[in-house]
Amino acid sequence: TAFPCEECKGCGDAYHTDNYFKESQSTTFRPLECNECFRGYCATVGGSKKCRISMSYAEGSSWSAYEAMDLCYAGGPHDVALSVDGPMTNTENIVIDHIDPVDASQFAFELSFGCQVSITGLFITQLADGIMGMENEKTSFWKQMHNKNAIPRPEFSLCFSRSNEGNVDSTGAGAMTLGGVDPRLHMTPMVFAKNVMKSGFYAVHLKAVYLREGGGVSAQTTQSGMGKMHKLGLSEAQLNSGNVIVDSGTTDTYMMASLSGPFKAAWKELTGSVYGHQPLSLSVEEIDALPTIVLVLSGFDETIVGDEPDGDPNNIAGYTGDTGLSENVRDVVIAIPAAHYMEYDSQEGAYRARFYFEESSGSVLGANAMMGHDVYFDIARGRIGFAESNCDYESLLLSEGLSISTPVSGLSRIAAEIVDDMKHECSSTGCRGVMGLFILGAMAIFVAGIRIALARRRAVAECQGVGLEISSLALDLDSDDEGGHVDEPPMPQIT
Repeated sequence: TAFPCEECKGCGDAYHTDNYFKESQSTTFRPLECNECFRGYCATVGGSKKCRISMSYAEGSSWSAYEAMDLCYAGGPHDVALSVDGPMTNTENIVIDHIDPVDASQFAFELSFGCQVSITGLFITQLADGIMGMENEKTSFWKQMHNKNAIPRPEFSLCFSRSNEGNVDSTGAGAMTLGGVDPRLHMTPMVFAKNVMKSGFYAVHLKAVYLREGGGVSAQTTQSGMGKMHKLGLSEAQLNSGNVIVDSGTTDTYMMASLSGPFKAAWKELTGSVYGHQPLSLSVEEIDALPTIVLVLSGFDETIVGDEPDGDPNNIAGYTGDTGLSENVRDVVIAIPAAHYMEYDSQEGAYRARFYFEESSGSVLGANAMMGHDVYFDIARGRIGFAESNCDYESLLLSEGLSISTPVSGLSRIAAEIVDDMKHECSSTGCRGVMGLFILGAMAIFVAGIRIALARRRAVAECQGVGLEISSLALDLDSDDEGGHVDEPPMPQIT
């Protein structure tokens, strides 16, 4: 996690949703000593020895920072700072809902982050004013939060929506839940795929890829509708020749190059046009009629947790059921409609396809593949949950009688009242634990997590002299590293 600090000059304050972090006004801020470096190395920064960290990206963007520590909380009112007395501990294994923005300070913890002193390229002009890593590593935001006992379990969920135009004052991008998942955001039951990587990136096993004629948003598939499903002719082994990672930090989706031919042939058959990335002037109705990309993922097949949906898999959106999409009726189906993989450019007044076929092996399911779902990362159990959602946190707050921007009374509500409310608002398993839910669009750090304004930043990492692209970093190697950075001098490999 990194964002501009006071020393950063010309760092895009005219473009960003927030001003620079003013560390001089924080009584709890401190740079890390050289013997405390989290992932940086000891170097002279601003005339003193600090833990320096720098990252550069293949499309030309870069940033340089020093590691620091300060008290942090996730979310809260957008225009009012909350008082924080010190780190908070929330380890009780009880159901408590913290959807109210003014409860955010109850999750304060000491965060190690990069205090940026220089940035270049898209980091200057993007809407977000920083970057956030959510990988399964010690440096990630959620893991630091969990290690500091601010949340009781290593879990979080990301729910992405899309706004066609960004606004520096505030652009809604969805919601994040820390420490669990909130079923109130869900339009369908949550189904679970297996996370096949133990550290670093999150990855799934891809069983099949289809194009669905006529479009459609939901993953719900029936036997009668199979005539519209056109399977792309790669074997399961070919589809998983490299890791298939789920990466919110990659804006678009990048599939293996070998899928290009079958995809384009099916596209031509269904639409009569050639698939490409040129600008297209299409109406909303024409976008909705384009084929929906359907992915079939291996379902989680280990110990039953208890929060899996009950009933006939044929009646549950997100399961393959008896459709023949897969031999396992509880494999997971993800639908990516054209409204998600076609991105509107307001300056061009046209759409561009953001579903690419460039990887030599493996694939990256980026933010536009996750969009329209609440995606739950259950790290301890090795699961990734998917539930269809419009990710409308604002309406959820309003339905609870709460405001996003204005602090409300009631901070002293006792836990018993909240628990009683949660009995009918949340399932006992889905809302287990303490959850900090917030709008991504107004949080400088968290907006950076999906990097909506960034063109796809294919990062180059150097770790012990080995160069890796972020798109393939976790595709062929069981890397433990976050990727996306170049450290000078080369750092020891992080494990």
